[in-house]
Amino acid sequence: MPWFEFTANFDFRPSRRVILAYRAGDRLLLPTAVAKAAEAAGAGRQVEAERERP
Repeated sequence: MPWFEFTANFDFRPSRRVILAYRAGDRLLLPTAVAKAAEAAGAGRQVEAERERP
């Protein structure tokens, strides 16, 4: 599950009746399938994991 930063809006359809919508500017921890699909569509890129604060 990589961290991913969206540079464009992206809709992911895991099944026929479900749409997961992501907005440009979101930085989220995503399932690998979603991250690969979004990257292939040119909607963003994988980024380094955010460091936790002590």
